[in-house]
Amino acid sequence: MGYLKWGGSAVLLAAAFTAFAGGASAAPTLTCPSAGTLCTGTITATATETMTINIGIGTDKCTTSTISGTIESNTETEATGAISTLDFGGPCTLSTTTTSVGSWTILPSGEVKLIGSEVTISAQGTTCVYGGGASPGTKIGTLTGGTTATLPVKAQLPKISGGFACADPAEWTGKYSITTPDTLLLK
Repeated sequence: MGYLKWGGSAVLLAAAFTAFAGGASAAPTLTCPSAGTLCTGTITATATETMTINIGIGTDKCTTSTISGTIESNTETEATGAISTLDFGGPCTLSTTTTSVGSWTILPSGEVKLIGSEVTISAQGTTCVYGGGASPGTKIGTLTGGTTATLPVKAQLPKISGGFACADPAEWTGKYSITTPDTLLLK
């Protein structure tokens, strides 16, 4: 009977250890300011080159742009949160207004997706609305982690509304540097 008790205890101990080890090995998608440190809070990306959005009837060029938001959930499969700022300016060559900031998702590969974001661009009497789309969102680029991480943007933004002259999709290109936090690392 002593063997039965010991065998049962060993099975329970092994199960508990396995559960603990499984939970401990799950690394978050983003770490900052150093590897292994869970990153939550604000992330701010500032344009380091002109943002260009080709809408078919014109090309919008903005010399400044900022994307800022929080990381509210940071798991081994993705980091997600609300965007608080999505702006284009400097000024832009076309009338450009952000009508919805939406949210973002960052995958362990560095892929950044916008969800529910909308930007209205007007040219030649036509108004075109483009956005990040519904979940799972629209990929805008791939983040490269490091001290002063970077986000080159090369995106195909779906047309939400606008006349036949509005391109579908619009092509968005440019580059951001992550200014907060100074060091942002990927899993």
